[in-house]
Amino acid sequence: MAPTVSAARQIVNHGHILVNNQSVDIPSYQCKPQDLITVQNRKGSRKLIENNLETNGVNELPNHLTFNGSSLLGEVKSLVQRDFISLKINELLVVEYYSRKV
Repeated sequence: MAPTVSAARQIVNHGHILVNNQSVDIPSYQCKPQDLITVQNRKGSRKLIENNLETNGVNELPNHLTFNGSSLLGEVKSLVQRDFISLKINELLVVEYYSRKV
């Protein structure tokens, strides 16, 4: 629905997105499996998302998500698998860092 992560955060922040028919304006909102993600039923919101999809198309969609471009409806099918995330993170170092904060 957005060309970049920054653009996606701005779209959410401006209130264009609904999760389970509830307005969400916090970009860090954590969706759960079976959550439905839709676009506000406003002309400006729909036009913005349709322009983004027309310009950029739908890139590779992760296995844990589905998206219907004609109805602008997405669904979270499951939690993301660790191997899908391409960041090189050593989780043990993160745990060690936060364990010292206590």
